[in-house]
Amino acid sequence: MSLLGLKLAVRYSLPSCRLGFCGPRDQVSQKALYDFASGKKISEVKVRKILEKFEAMYPYLKLIASSNQISDPFDEQVVKAFWVGNKLLDRVKREDLQRMITSDFVKPGLLSREEAEKRAAQIPEEVVPHHSFHVFFLGSVTGRVDLAGAMKDLCRVSWGKVTEVKSEKLKVKSKPLVLGEKMRLGKEIEKEVGVGLPSVALAKEGDWVSFHWGQVCDRLDKEDILNLEYYTKRTISALSR
Repeated sequence: MSLLGLKLAVRYSLPSCRLGFCGPRDQVSQKALYDFASGKKISEVKVRKILEKFEAMYPYLKLIASSNQISDPFDEQVVKAFWVGNKLLDRVKREDLQRMITSDFVKPGLLSREEAEKRAAQIPEEVVPHHSFHVFFLGSVTGRVDLAGAMKDLCRVSWGKVTEVKSEKLKVKSKPLVLGEKMRLGKEIEKEVGVGLPSVALAKEGDWVSFHWGQVCDRLDKEDILNLEYYTKRTISALSR
């Protein structure tokens, strides 16, 4: 069992879960995830069972893992592939991604079979199962949030350089998503993001961080930054043709 992978999955999925957009909405589950990410002793088996209830994330993790002959969907590199991006994504076949959409996302409260098959057929050849693909192409499969307009920018995993550390907040320089005739990343702007977890509260000026729904998820190294930008731009390019 991958402890690091579980922690990474929690840090990235918790912001949307606490907003009620994805995953379990009960406070007991959300508190267990928060406590686990904060370093408290919470059963890894319990955390895994909660994460398996995330309607969007878990099917992608299973797909990436199986496409790379990795037994654990919560392997650290599998989790990082989905949220940040890495070479594991390039080994996922388009037809397997289509099959996942028409099977895992066809359930009461998610997509109808007709809608899932329609969307799966429209997937461009160049896309990979990165989180940005889900946000920009599929959108919310739970129907709990309308990912239109500025909501897309909040839902995608963004990255930025810390310019100032405040109490429970960081000021970062980041490229926003610009919507119009074609999606693109705009010029850098300064914005504030929240620091809701002790594990990311140690970020300092000059560090690079990722954030999801306005909350810092992780500190990024150079490879992470390059991957997150590359796979985000790859999705934008594929969907803008």
